[in-house]
Amino acid sequence: MNFVGHAYIARNNPTLIAGNFAGDSYKGNLDKFLMLPPHILNGVKLHRYIDDFTDTSPLIKSVGKIFQNQGVTKVAYIASDILLDHFITKNWSDFSAKSYEEFVAIIYDQTDKNLVYLEEDFCFMYERLKEQKWLFQYDTEEGISRILWQFSRRLGFKNDLLKCMRIYELEKNKIDALYSDFMVSIVENSNKFIQDSLV
Repeated sequence: MNFVGHAYIARNNPTLIAGNFAGDSYKGNLDKFLMLPPHILNGVKLHRYIDDFTDTSPLIKSVGKIFQNQGVTKVAYIASDILLDHFITKNWSDFSAKSYEEFVAIIYDQTDKNLVYLEEDFCFMYERLKEQKWLFQYDTEEGISRILWQFSRRLGFKNDLLKCMRIYELEKNKIDALYSDFMVSIVENSNKFIQDSLV
């Protein structure tokens, strides 16, 4: 999962959004971050749970195999994470009664008021994310192609992320069916994790 998916999982527990949204910037053992406020630390824990669940899901492994079978090697699962956000946003009304605009406003509100606790590299990226309205580009194929291009440039090695968009267009029905089943699974399991471990 990428930015949209992570925030979506925390939507019913908005105090977890900032730490979850910024979770990738906290590297290493969580013991290093015990000085963080509990709601930020719990957001990071949720982020890691989501990543672990996604990485081990047979459904997501099947999506990755579709890209790998088309010759994509290093970035198959990066592409899967980004395109999952495309799937969520283009089908937003299936996932939430709130408008997507309302959802993004909540992300911004929760993140803005917690920036003082978040890592500097995330804050730099977040400023660009807001300025360039990245979260409003995920729902169209043109927008997600632009996002893939941006990620491709950030990786620092030659990669096939842009090729993954063409593969997705060809295999859309199969991939979307896997994403649909995955969303049911991750929402159910993440909600249980939140209730059992974080609240």
